[in-house]
Amino acid sequence: MKDEIFVNYAAALFSLAREEKKVSAYRKEIKEVEKILTEDPSFLECFSSYKVPHEDIYRILDEAFKGLESPSILPFLKLLISKHLISSIPEISEAFYGMCNEYLGIEEGLVYSTTPLTEEEVSKLEKALENKLSCKVSLKNKIDRNLIGGVRIVLDGKIYDGSVENKIETLRKELLKGGLI
Repeated sequence: MKDEIFVNYAAALFSLAREEKKVSAYRKEIKEVEKILTEDPSFLECFSSYKVPHEDIYRILDEAFKGLESPSILPFLKLLISKHLISSIPEISEAFYGMCNEYLGIEEGLVYSTTPLTEEEVSKLEKALENKLSCKVSLKNKIDRNLIGGVRIVLDGKIYDGSVENKIETLRKELLKGGLI
């Protein structure tokens, strides 16, 4: 039931983005908003509080996000606050990204690593895959403590494995094939 609510809010925002012909801009700005709101837990804590009057929260929100270019994002965030759904921004954003990516022809994937990758590292991996696959790629980083090192990418049902484990296994198979072990 909750997932359906998140999808409905994401669909409403996506509809506005499409109407305004700014899907890419909205996608980028929602990603920035989500990052800001989730990196500092005090934001979501304050914005979700029943103790703080909505007018005060709206003033803080206006100040925090005054640089947004997409006109409907700020009212959308205020709606989420008024409905006490702002803490669900990660789930709503995820549904929104999916809609945007499908509309823009962007393949979504996951890149698993032992430690968080920087935006620059993720961007380099995206560019490499875009060149290899001739399509736009968007990767989300997930931590996998079971990896020894390297990265494993899951994209469109395929696995691109650059992990240390995979390299060792490939080497082992080659050595077995050559009769060296």
